[in-house]
Amino acid sequence: MIDKEKRILITWATWFIWSNIVRKLVVEWFTHVHIFSREESNYFRINDILDKVTIHTVDLLDETKLNNIIDQIQPEVIFHLATAWAAVGKDPITITELYKFNVLWVINLINACKKNGFEYFINTGSSSEYGQKDAPMNEIDILEPNNDYGITKASATMYCTYIGKKEQLPIYTFRLFSVYWYYEEKRRLIPTLLLNYINNQMPNLSSPDSVRDYIFVEDVVNCYLNVDALNWYFWWIINIGYWEQYKIAEVVETIKKILNSDIQPNYWSEKKKQIEPSNWVSDNKKMLATFWLKPTPIVEWLQKTIERIKKNYILYT
Repeated sequence: MIDKEKRILITWATWFIWSNIVRKLVVEWFTHVHIFSREESNYFRINDILDKVTIHTVDLLDETKLNNIIDQIQPEVIFHLATAWAAVGKDPITITELYKFNVLWVINLINACKKNGFEYFINTGSSSEYGQKDAPMNEIDILEPNNDYGITKASATMYCTYIGKKEQLPIYTFRLFSVYWYYEEKRRLIPTLLLNYINNQMPNLSSPDSVRDYIFVEDVVNCYLNVDALNWYFWWIINIGYWEQYKIAEVVETIKKILNSDIQPNYWSEKKKQIEPSNWVSDNKKMLATFWLKPTPIVEWLQKTIERIKKNYILYT
C-alpha cells in the first residue's frame, strides 16, 4: 500500500466508485487526502467523513484556479477519476460535453501537476475504449470504440501515454470494466435487480443475453491503493476486470438462488441503450501479476451487497 503520509488528490470523489476509495483511505488513516468537487456536488456518499479530508471546489476547465490549488497541495499521488457522467449527471451526453470533461480535464490536470512533479498519476479509463472484440480485451489491442464515450476515453488514454513518454512522467491508466456496488446509483443494473428481488418485485429488463465483465468495487479500490506496485513501469495501461463475463440472465439466476426467489424477470420490456456485444471480457493477466489480487467471485460480492442493503435498507429506498 502507498505511504500513508503521501499527499493524495482525488478528482470528483463524490461519485460511487471514487467515494469507496476515499472511505478506504480514511479507514486506513491516510492523513493528507484532498478531493476536488464542484459547486453542485452532492456529498451524501462521504458526508460522515468530510472532516477527515480537505475539499477544494474547482472547475478543471478553469486553468488559473486549478494551477493555484495544485501549487498549494503539491500532490504526490493523483487519482484522476472525474468523468463526464459525474459532471453532467444525465443521459444522453453530447459529444461536446464528453470531449470537454473526458479529454480536456485530464490535459489540464496533468499540465497543472507536472510543474511540481508527482510519483503516480492514475488516469481512469474504460473498457468502452476497446469497442467490439471477439476475444478477451488485451491492453495492446487496437482501440476501436463504437460510441462517443469510448472515443473520448480512448483519446484521454492516448494523450496520457503520449505525454508520459514524451516527458518521462509516471502516468498510468486503469481501464475499468463493469464495477459494481457500494454507493452505486439505484438506477443501475445490479441495484435495480437486488432491490426488486429483496422486495419480491418483478424487474423489467432488456435482453437476457447482454454480457458484462463484473468487478467488485473493493477489488478496484485495492488496485488504486496499491499503485506503488507499479514501480517504474511508466505509461502502463492495466485492465481492471474479472476475466469472466456473465449474461444478465446468469446474474438474475444467481440473485434468485441467493434470495430463494422464483420470480421471473420481465425481459424485453426495456429498450436497449446501446448496441450490445456478444463478447465483453477483460484479459486481466497484467492486473493479477501486478497487484497479486484474486478478484471477488460474483456470488460472494452479491451476497455482501445483499447483506449491506438489508442492513441499511432505508438508504436505498
